[in-house]
Amino acid sequence: MSSQIHLTIIVPIYNVAPYLDKCLGSILQQNLNSYEVIMVNDASEDEGGTIAKSWSEKFPQFKYIEHEHNSGLSAARNTALEHAQGEFVTFLDSDDYLEENTLSSCLSEIADADVIEYPIQKNCIDRKPVKWTPNSKTLSFEEWMKDNGFNHCYAVNKVYRLSLWNDVKFPIGLNFEDIRTIPQVLQKANKIKGCQKGTYYYCERAGSISNTMNTENLKDFTTALVELLSHPLNTHNHTLYIRALNAQTTYQRYGGKSQLVPRRHIPWSYFLEDGLNTRERIKFLWYKITRHA
Repeated sequence: MSSQIHLTIIVPIYNVAPYLDKCLGSILQQNLNSYEVIMVNDASEDEGGTIAKSWSEKFPQFKYIEHEHNSGLSAARNTALEHAQGEFVTFLDSDDYLEENTLSSCLSEIADADVIEYPIQKNCIDRKPVKWTPNSKTLSFEEWMKDNGFNHCYAVNKVYRLSLWNDVKFPIGLNFEDIRTIPQVLQKANKIKGCQKGTYYYCERAGSISNTMNTENLKDFTTALVELLSHPLNTHNHTLYIRALNAQTTYQRYGGKSQLVPRRHIPWSYFLEDGLNTRERIKFLWYKITRHA
């Protein structure tokens, strides 16, 4: 690992030509002194590869890699991780962008933490933007999970110590790879710290996996939540269980036939737990009445 590179920024590219210049341009506004950008063109069918090459020719920190065949987001990220030389690493999807000085703010606060998490705003297609900001606490993985970290289990909006990824890869051929991968990384971290400065702008696009309601995608999403439920720390994570049941209900509404979520008993005392909103309490009562919990 080169001691001259402090941060590796990984940018997978596939058919995002209209958004790529804005994405890469936001990296130049991060006020970073020692960094590299690894752009992996996953056999794009548009001009994304040409745009990325032009950036690598203009800026020496921007490195271009090309897949011969389209292999998916997971494969593109894995390829970049194999070439990463930074002490820390972060992910930026090529149709998203960063607020100015976001990454420099994170690095200034990371200190002895292994992961730092920062605000993310979802720019939605048909409704108002939704922003989530972490608190400024420093947490263990167990505390992060108890704080409903699964609700923001994204690869993006985090800066990681690269060594956490030594034996972790994104799964090939499965959707919702973040839910399946990020907990594996975070459970190896001694400290997960929240930074309240900056913003990751996630830009929802029509046709994206996370925005497409069909049986296959909904099954993948539900299965990913069930895998997360199987972690020993989540034996009593009833909020996550209710979320998995919600996903299964939607999957079945769209024609899914399988019972994906194993039956789990939730005590009535859960209804009185702090932090639940009215909607969550109503859902709990519904699943209790229908004998799913």
